[in-house]
Amino acid sequence: MTHVEGDPRALHDGVAETYAFIRDNVLRSGVVDQEVKELCFRYLDDDPAVTDLERFEGRERAALDWTHAIVWDSDRADDALWERLHAHFSEEELVDLGCAVGFMLGQRNFMKTLGHDERSR
Repeated sequence: MTHVEGDPRALHDGVAETYAFIRDNVLRSGVVDQEVKELCFRYLDDDPAVTDLERFEGRERAALDWTHAIVWDSDRADDALWERLHAHFSEEELVDLGCAVGFMLGQRNFMKTLGHDERSR
């Protein structure tokens, strides 16, 4: 495996600039409460405090169920899930949260392939 020292995003100005924009405007801010995003990011990390979905309800549970559908099982995005999502989130919030989850998943996997197992945001 090829290991890249330091932050590999810094090796290309355009990548570093784009990552900084996404980090600042999608991962760390946006229209969805940051606490909900962080909860979904912890679910991606397989955090035992978050993976027991029965502990959650309402907005948090809908966000976690959608994260699961995005990451592991797109068939879970059925009419019932969409109904629950729309009961708790606007279209703008669903786009923001979906982009954050998708980007975080890709970013973490990309960094791992380069020998980085950090959880940088």
